[in-house]
Amino acid sequence: MNELYQTIAAGDLKANTNKAFVMAQKGPVIVLSRATPKAVLVSPEEWNRIAKRLKMLEALQEAQQIEAHNNANQSWVSSQEMKERLAKRA
Repeated sequence: MNELYQTIAAGDLKANTNKAFVMAQKGPVIVLSRATPKAVLVSPEEWNRIAKRLKMLEALQEAQQIEAHNNANQSWVSSQEMKERLAKRA
């Protein structure tokens, strides 16, 4: 089932910023201009959660690429080297 997002018109955002901030605490708010999505307003907590998840997913993707490379070349790095590579990305 598709999730319904909160929306606010750009004019309402300008006129009632506090209302938009309250909405953002409940979840992402799509800012509309002439019924077209132009931006997404999220709380700092939501932004940090998204950024943390993205960093984790990027690290997992890098680990999978390293594993695929090592499998293809039948060469492996030590677990210590892998930890060092991943720590550099953190």
